Parts: sequence; C-alpha cells; structure tokens
Amino acid sequence: MTFALKELTQLLGSSSVVLGSVVQASGAVLRVATPQGAMTVRTLESLNVGDRVQISNGLATQAPVAQQIYPV
Repeated sequence: MTFALKELTQLLGSSSVVLGSVVQASGAVLRVATPQGAMTVRTLESLNVGDRVQISNGLATQAPVAQQIYPV
C-alpha cells in the first residue's frame, strides 16, 4: 500500500515550476494563463492582471524579471 500512496503523491504534487501571466485576479485567487492552459491558483502576494508569475506547489508568486543594464 505504501507504493500506491507514494505514486499518488508524485502524481498530485508535481514539484515543477510553471510560468504564466495573470488574466484575472479576485482577492487571493488568481486565474493564470500558462503554456499548458489556464489554471486557478492561490497567492499570498498582491498581484494584478498582466503580472508574470511562477506557480510552484499550487501557489503563485511574482516571477523574477531579468534586467540588463547597458552603459550609455
């Protein structure tokens, strides 16, 4: 029985990080567009429509933004 529980845990709790963009924000619940399709996730941060987020373990956080500085 332990094997079945471990297998179920791996299927349900994938540890992959998915990037997406917020398309709807309603309090702590967000609707996020990802390459795999739309997802509904929760967040602890204040995010707005259009923000890029990363989803890990069902929780959305603001995605890091790469910034390049060019001397002029």
